[in-house]
Amino acid sequence: MLTFPPDRVLAQGANRICVRDPASDGHCLKYELPPQQRTRVGARQRLRRWFARRIPALGENRTELRAWRGLHARLGDALADFVAPCEGIVETPQGTALRCALVRDAQGLPARNLYAHLFESTPYTAARLCAAVDAFEAWLLHHGIPLFDLNSGNVVVIEDAGQPCGLRLVCVDVKSILDGREIVPVSRWVPWLRARKLRRRAERLRARIRSQLAAPPA
Repeated sequence: MLTFPPDRVLAQGANRICVRDPASDGHCLKYELPPQQRTRVGARQRLRRWFARRIPALGENRTELRAWRGLHARLGDALADFVAPCEGIVETPQGTALRCALVRDAQGLPARNLYAHLFESTPYTAARLCAAVDAFEAWLLHHGIPLFDLNSGNVVVIEDAGQPCGLRLVCVDVKSILDGREIVPVSRWVPWLRARKLRRRAERLRARIRSQLAAPPA
């Protein structure tokens, strides 16, 4: 079992756990969960996990690192405005991890993901959060980035006076640009299909924001 003190854990998903890096306040570490700690998935995802256990290059961490490096080769350091930098694979006492820059909010605390803003508490209105999605969507479309796993757990919210809405979304998991659900990833290769799918995903995220933050009935 892979366990950490609660105050070190930043987030946990179906396949990985993200924790504070004890060696650096400016970084976090992503660990791939052992099979018994992962959530149940369908046959196709089970097959992927089987291959990843036998071929480490196919695991989530190395896939994300390749995805980030590919984007950085295209966009340079400007990528950090919307995507958290990945530094590399490191060995730690708890096992192999992916070290990434830790995105912080205006108070210097680890930035909360959009999911927390929707299902825990938020000082922001649905309109402002949707406007932040608009800006992120426009950036993805402009650069042709096939980030189709656009969900509330994969982006954090930070304040940015340079944005019209005063907020900016930063993606903290870009592995889906290489590890999508399509057997033949046509929508990654064909520009108009990529744009259509991105717009669909962004609109779905905006709809979730509006639904979750809708004013309760009087």
